[in-house]
Amino acid sequence: MELKDIFKMEMYKNRNDKPYLLVIAILMAMTTISTFIGIAMIEGVIGVNSNLFVAMILLLVFSGLGLWIFSLIYPFHLLNVDYKNKVISLIFASGVSREKYYFVKISATILTCLIATFAIMFIPIATFIGFYPEIFVDGMQLLFEEFSFADIAPFMLMAIFSLVAYYVTLTTAVIITKGKVVGIFLFFAFSFGVSMIQTPIFTMFGDYAVNSFFYATALASIIQIILFALIGLSVLRRQDL
Repeated sequence: MELKDIFKMEMYKNRNDKPYLLVIAILMAMTTISTFIGIAMIEGVIGVNSNLFVAMILLLVFSGLGLWIFSLIYPFHLLNVDYKNKVISLIFASGVSREKYYFVKISATILTCLIATFAIMFIPIATFIGFYPEIFVDGMQLLFEEFSFADIAPFMLMAIFSLVAYYVTLTTAVIITKGKVVGIFLFFAFSFGVSMIQTPIFTMFGDYAVNSFFYATALASIIQIILFALIGLSVLRRQDL
């Protein structure tokens, strides 16, 4: 089976995961409603002392909390579903190599999570820009004033590699624990260990240019990706399924 076929299979499975599609829809509704209530308050349609103000605060809190939990639980679910359903051994028995499966699984998970995040945040962001374009323009101007053109490339590298490092580390935790819930705690342990190592290194770049910090963070993320990818692949190759 070719890589593109495995990838299509993963994406088909992800987009037909009805329970989590419902969760995404609920989060979309929560963020959208809180956005419209917030705009109504800014425009003076809703008073600060009204019950809707309390409702908006609660919606914002639960939306933020829900997005944080979703950013961990959803990729964990996508990564461990084959272990949970006990089909991973059948996938390998069908001729799919473990290395191909590993890289396709991570790629499909990242793409699916990005699409889900975009869907959840699209309406609130588009609505805010539509109502307050001048604030958006001022914010972008301030951003470009703070960061020079030379900072954009290292910032993008940092963001991309940090995101990939997050998913690679989570994947390794899932593989080691064979998709068990304890894998979440192992991921937290991995993340804590990485931060303990990286924090003193990043502190060294505090007095350097901003782009130096971005490059250092990107390099640290690349090392993290390589390390945890090697660990995950090594365990997966030897794993008795």
